[in-house]
Amino acid sequence: MKSYLLSFLLMFSSVSIAQQSIYTFDGNITNIPPSAFVNDSRQYPKISDFSLQAYFPMSSEQGDRAALVTIKNMASGKRFLQAEHVMAVLADGTRHTPITTVNKLALEGQQTVTLTVEFGRHDYPIVSVYTSEKLK
Repeated sequence: MKSYLLSFLLMFSSVSIAQQSIYTFDGNITNIPPSAFVNDSRQYPKISDFSLQAYFPMSSEQGDRAALVTIKNMASGKRFLQAEHVMAVLADGTRHTPITTVNKLALEGQQTVTLTVEFGRHDYPIVSVYTSEKLK
């Protein structure tokens, strides 16, 4: 019984490890402004007081896309960061909001946070990440 249980646990853990994405930072890409691509679908990040200070695109071998982002709350009071406040443009011009982020992350006034946001599996890499600040 113990050997059966041990075999099952080893098999389960190897499947779990195989499903996790291992991200590496994408090569050196010049920051391409979101306006460089036509936005026919009129997709924009939700209006907010968040400013994207820096971002670093990442990819997995399976095509999962993510970015390490540093975001600052430009307001003097507390604001809640949501996935809809951030948008990525892929090399094919499509726009996507993150599929994972801390749900309603609270940032105090002028607070800066760095976190990883995932955008799902796509054929094309991320060329730009932005918030509504770039639209003003």
